[in-house]
Amino acid sequence: MLRCLIMFAFFFGAGAEGAASPKSENRPQVTTVFIVRHAEKESESGDPPLSSKGIARVRVLQWMLRDVDLDVVYATDYKRTRKTVESVASQHRLDIRIYAPGTSQLADSIRNEGKGQTILIAGHSNTVPILLKQLGVEISDTILPGYDDLFVVTLISIDGKKHASLHRLHYTGRID
Repeated sequence: MLRCLIMFAFFFGAGAEGAASPKSENRPQVTTVFIVRHAEKESESGDPPLSSKGIARVRVLQWMLRDVDLDVVYATDYKRTRKTVESVASQHRLDIRIYAPGTSQLADSIRNEGKGQTILIAGHSNTVPILLKQLGVEISDTILPGYDDLFVVTLISIDGKKHASLHRLHYTGRID
């Protein structure tokens, strides 16, 4: 039953504008968070730019999210994370907000100020699993082994109860 309610809220609750509801405070608030590890980088030292493989992956991410109505885009203050989401943010006419990885500040902000929004976040192999846990979902990896994960976290708040679900998708570095 709960699963049906969550699916109903996900598909119908997030965008039901104009539907008059006598108990609008009981309507579910759905927040969708897309989380990726930065794309492949040129080298392991310092703050390198993206490699040609990474740039190709960015194009795929931009293509995949082209029809998603994003509200906010976050990245850490590294070239590789900013460049991973820069074209997506530009396509949606959004600025990239910088966040500090490894703290709970971003997850707290999403749960409090981000309710009802659709958000894209670029992180790192060791910070993405932590952020997922802070948002109420977990994966078995403590460090992401590759660059192809696209996590979709759905946060639903209804009648003071909070639910979180996770979909782990994979995307390639090429569009054919």
